[in-house]
Amino acid sequence: MNYLRITFFTLIVFLSLSVCSKDIGQVDSLQETVLNIYDDLLRTTVRVEVGSSGASAVLVSEDGYILTAAHVMDAVGGEETEVRLHDGSTYTAKCLGKDDLGDYGLMKIQTSKKLPYAPMGKVSALGKDDACLMFGHPATSEKERPAIGRIGFYEGINNDGYLKTSCIMMPGDSGGPIFNLKGELIGICSYINRGLNMNFYASIDNVKKNWERLVAGEVINIGEFHYDFSIAAAPENQGSHVLKGGKGALLTVMHSKSEKYQQAVVSIESNKAGILNQTYGTIFRSNGYVLAKSSEINDADLYCTLFNGERYEAKLLGRDEANDVVVLKINPSQKIESISINSDKELAVGYFVTTVLPGSESNSLVGIVGLDTRKILNKDTGFFGIQFSSREDLLLSYVDPYGAAAKGGLRNGDVITSFDKQKVQTRSDFYKYLPDTRPNQKVLIGVQRGGVEKELEVVLGKRRTLGNHPASASESNTVRDGFPNAFTHDIPILPTQCGTPVVNLEGEVIGINIARKNRVSTLAIPLGHLNQIVQNIINETGHKM
Repeated sequence: MNYLRITFFTLIVFLSLSVCSKDIGQVDSLQETVLNIYDDLLRTTVRVEVGSSGASAVLVSEDGYILTAAHVMDAVGGEETEVRLHDGSTYTAKCLGKDDLGDYGLMKIQTSKKLPYAPMGKVSALGKDDACLMFGHPATSEKERPAIGRIGFYEGINNDGYLKTSCIMMPGDSGGPIFNLKGELIGICSYINRGLNMNFYASIDNVKKNWERLVAGEVINIGEFHYDFSIAAAPENQGSHVLKGGKGALLTVMHSKSEKYQQAVVSIESNKAGILNQTYGTIFRSNGYVLAKSSEINDADLYCTLFNGERYEAKLLGRDEANDVVVLKINPSQKIESISINSDKELAVGYFVTTVLPGSESNSLVGIVGLDTRKILNKDTGFFGIQFSSREDLLLSYVDPYGAAAKGGLRNGDVITSFDKQKVQTRSDFYKYLPDTRPNQKVLIGVQRGGVEKELEVVLGKRRTLGNHPASASESNTVRDGFPNAFTHDIPILPTQCGTPVVNLEGEVIGINIARKNRVSTLAIPLGHLNQIVQNIINETGHKM
C-alpha cells in the first residue's frame, strides 16, 4: 500500500514537472519579449488632465495625434486640455473627432519634435490567450509618476466590437493603450465590470476605419453608451504570442518556481478588544523570525500557525512605522523553512511575478512589475466637493451640500478668486494646489459673490469611495501609501494577504507584499531595503538574532 502511494505520488510529480517544463520555455520567451518592448510602449503613454485627477491616452503619430476614450474627451469639455508625456513635457491638446458608441476619440498637440508613437495593429489577427500589455494612469494625483503596466490575455470581443482581456484596469486608465506583444496598439481602455477579469477596450480596427472622420473633427454615432459584458470567444490557434490557458497557464509555471516557499509563510492572528485579526507573515530565519505588515497586527494574543498546522505564541520584537513592517519571534520545536533577505535580487519593470500563499492557487495571483522601486507618496489629498461650470472659468455650477466646500460657506454661482491667499485665474491654477493638501486641512478660499469679495475657511474633507462604480468592489489596506521604498505589481492580493513573498520567474524572492493600494496596484518592499529595516528594528530593541 505504501509502495503504491509512493509510486502514485512520484507519477503525479513527474507529470506536473513535465507540464511545467513544456510551458517554461514559452513563458521565458514571453517575459523576454515584454522586457524588450516595455520601455518603448511606456514612452507612448500619455496622461490627460481631468480636473484634479487624470485619465490616459496614447500617441499614435510622431507629429502629435493622440487617441483616448470618447468619455475622457467629454470629461475635459471636448475642446482643449493639458496632456503630459512620459518625458514630463506638457502640451495643450485640441479635441478632434470621437465615436460616442465606440468610445474612442482623437486629440492633437502641436510640436516640432518627433514624438515616440505606437503603430496600430489588427484585432482580427488576435487569437484566444494572445498575451497583451496595457498601460495607464490609474486613479492618482501623482502627475510625475510613470504610467503603470499590466499583463493579461485576449479572450474575445462583444457584440459592440469591444475587446475583452484579463489586463486589470480601473478609473484613470480610461483612454490608455493596450498592445499585442508585437508592440502594436490593439485597443483603448474603455470600461470594466466588478470582476477583475471583466475589462473592455475600444477596438483599434474601428479607429482605423474612421480615421479621416476623426481627423476632420466629426462626432460619430451620437448616442448613449451601451455596456455589454457578453463576448464571443476569440479564435483558437492563431495569434503571435499565445499562451494557452492565459493567466492560469502562467500561474502553473510561476507556481512551480515558487511553491518551495510555501512552508516559509505563516498565518498570524492577534486580538485587540475581543476582535480577531488574521493576516500572513514570512519566516526569514529558520529559528523563528517572522516579517509581517505592522498595521494588520495588534499587540495582544499573538500566534503564528505554520504550514503543517503547528501553532506557536509569538513575541513582538519591534515595528517600523514608516515602512509598516513588524518583526515577530516564535520558538518552534525544530528549524523551519525560511527565505533569505540578505540579498538584493535584480528588479525591473516587466518581470513576471507571483506571490506565495500557503496551499493556495488562484488564476489571479500572477502579474508583472509595473513600477520600479520608488518613494510612494502619501496622496490622500483634501477634497472640496465642487464642480465648475466650464473649463475656462472658476464659476461654481455645483457645490455638494454634504461636502467640505458647502460646510465652509461656498455656494453655487460663486467665482473662486484665490487659494490660501494665492490668486487663481484658471481651473489649472486652482487644481495645481490640491496635490499638496490633506483631509482635515484648513484652507482660505477667496470668492466673488454678487460683486462682493469674500474669504471663507474650508476644512477639507476626504474623497469618498467610488460608490456603485465597479472599482469600488476592490479592497485596499488602510495603510497603503507613504512608503519610503517600494515597487508596484498588478497581483490583486487581499489586504490580509500582505506579508507574503513576491517571487520572480527565476524562483527568487524579490520582495515582500506590504499593501494592496487599489484594484490594479499592490506594493512590495524589495529585499535590499527590507534587510536594512530588519536590522534597524533589531538594533533599536537591543535584541540579538
